[in-house]
Amino acid sequence: MSPTTTTTLAAVFPPDALDRAMAEGLVRAQIHPELPLTIYNYTEKCTYANAWDEVTLACRGLICDAAGTVLARPLVKFFNHGQPGAAVIGLDEPVVVTDKADGSLGIVYVTPDGPAVATRGSFASDQARHATALLRERYPDWTPPEGLTVLVEIIYPGNRIVVDYRGLNDLVLLGAVEIATGRSLPPGAVPGWPGPVVETFAYPTFEQALAAPARPGREGLVVHALATDVRVKIKYAEYVHLHRIVTGLSARGVWAALGEGATVAEIAEPLPDEFHEWVTELATRLTTGLAELEKQVAQAHDEIMEGLPEGWVRKDYAVIAGRHPLRGYLFAHLDGKPYRRQLWEELKPDGDERPHGRTFDDE
Repeated sequence: MSPTTTTTLAAVFPPDALDRAMAEGLVRAQIHPELPLTIYNYTEKCTYANAWDEVTLACRGLICDAAGTVLARPLVKFFNHGQPGAAVIGLDEPVVVTDKADGSLGIVYVTPDGPAVATRGSFASDQARHATALLRERYPDWTPPEGLTVLVEIIYPGNRIVVDYRGLNDLVLLGAVEIATGRSLPPGAVPGWPGPVVETFAYPTFEQALAAPARPGREGLVVHALATDVRVKIKYAEYVHLHRIVTGLSARGVWAALGEGATVAEIAEPLPDEFHEWVTELATRLTTGLAELEKQVAQAHDEIMEGLPEGWVRKDYAVIAGRHPLRGYLFAHLDGKPYRRQLWEELKPDGDERPHGRTFDDE
């Protein structure tokens, strides 16, 4: 690649910024299993902490070689319309609106053996291996344009999320990014692409995109503001509802995981980042409730002890404690027996409590 078509990590990020993000656990690196390549991806901690900045937003499958030369530069992370962090787009701004495909993001990069596909954080995920094999076997004569990172949606039956693509097994072209500048380009900027291309809709402004009717059986829309080169997603309510059912996310599930010793971060890790706030709020409510119950038991015990006569016996304690709503826990407290698990059972949520009204990012 010539100097005019590529860049380096040092040119993309301020000095030491990437190292700091990695040291803080906000970005992780994965080494290619065979080649001297590294892929950088934001972590679950980053999404959970909402720690978005120029480094974490850009590390969404950024690939470089051992010298720090950037070989693939994906779109920076973008959010759902109305979600914290989402770009602000004027209602009358000119936009390009495309389908929000429901698969896995594929990032095309060049190797000595031909073009390959990585997913957002892995050279060797199941989706990356499937996409690489498909690209090389079905489209052996296609070569990525120099200086561009081609982005595709990896769709095949084994990778179905919610949308039924009726057996489609292919790579759907989404667009491209100029490696040297980071500027994003529509699908038409990738000449000679031999596979399917994401559908584009005739909504010239953001206002019209927001007013567009939902399409049954589809995820939503991606809106690209041309002047500022920013994007937002518009998710359909039906898709959000179905995805919630597919993932099975519920308050009772979070409660059970916490009860088994999982941390909030561990529970949030496999979830789309837009669900993290709901999980955090629920976990805080549950743990605060547990602490409050423990405090009530301890206070009730202390009050009973203060009222007992000198030389009291267990029967004296039982006369008072037996009338208390927390009597079972009071006796356990008196005897020094564990009762936290039983208190946790008191906090078991309704089985129907789910994150209604939430939207999410299924990258």
